[in-house]
Amino acid sequence: MKKLFLKSIFLFCFFFYIPFYAWSDDRPAIEGDLTIYMQMGGNSGGPATLARELGARDAARILDVNLIEQHSEWNPQRMLQQANEALAAVPDAIIVMGHPGTKSMTTFLKKASREGVKVIVGNNNLPGSGRSYFGLDNYEAGVNLAKLTIQEGNLGEGDHIVVYGAFIEGAPGELVARGSLKALDEAGVSYDKLQWSNEAVQDPSLAVPVLVSYLEANPKTRAIIVPGHGGITAFLGKVLRDAGKNAGDVITSGFDISPAAIDEVKRGFLSLVLDQQPYLQGFMPVVAAVLEVKYGLGNLSLNTGGGTVTKDNVAMIEKLVLQGVR
Repeated sequence: MKKLFLKSIFLFCFFFYIPFYAWSDDRPAIEGDLTIYMQMGGNSGGPATLARELGARDAARILDVNLIEQHSEWNPQRMLQQANEALAAVPDAIIVMGHPGTKSMTTFLKKASREGVKVIVGNNNLPGSGRSYFGLDNYEAGVNLAKLTIQEGNLGEGDHIVVYGAFIEGAPGELVARGSLKALDEAGVSYDKLQWSNEAVQDPSLAVPVLVSYLEANPKTRAIIVPGHGGITAFLGKVLRDAGKNAGDVITSGFDISPAAIDEVKRGFLSLVLDQQPYLQGFMPVVAAVLEVKYGLGNLSLNTGGGTVTKDNVAMIEKLVLQGVR
């Protein structure tokens, strides 16, 4: 375990161009005696949460950290409430998600600074906050998702798709959706926007009848893009089947790998999935929190959204998904 820890720190430091010096026998151990609160997002063990949980738990075990997990069902107000609840406990560090927005979290951030509690951000950034961040570049991820969808479906001018996502300014997922729309505009692909509901965000099955109704009313739709919600993405296969579509009739794309999403990719009902690699969003913030508390190493960042799953590589990824690390 000690070797695994040292290797993870070496890779972390190398990636971020932090000087890495040989460990000496008299150097005090970096791990141990720290309490860290961490926001995980949805529900414990959920498809968009499990890999993040496992990554964080692995890092906490390696570093001997007391990790206290918080789950919010992706509710931004609940995230803000949890951040303040964590701060009231005066831990060594708090890992938050940025869905409430920088403005809403400014009071919390200032208070944390005054009280000497380190704050790390994961999954959704807090622009301008100056905190270490581990997650997607949300806007560019949306651009990438749309470009890959266009490529997968050989789409162009004259084709029509639907984008099911968040379009209210400042809402969670809005930057991802905006990036997707930009790429579609540049490609000359026409689209309709469907705003997802708060209820569908918490219970993705509620998105199914909405999208089925859309396909029935717009039978020439060539693609469905879901920018930024793994739970809804996993239901896109059911959408097509309930609408009487065969695999491949409509290109479908979205975010986050899960066993259900992998199954739909294998069956051909889900065309591509962007993997924001939530295991890294769990593991790396815990490591960063320890480094900042112990050594003052901050302002780190890592774009974790480097993975894509299609029928061409799904077999390779499936085993890791079943283990909960992809």
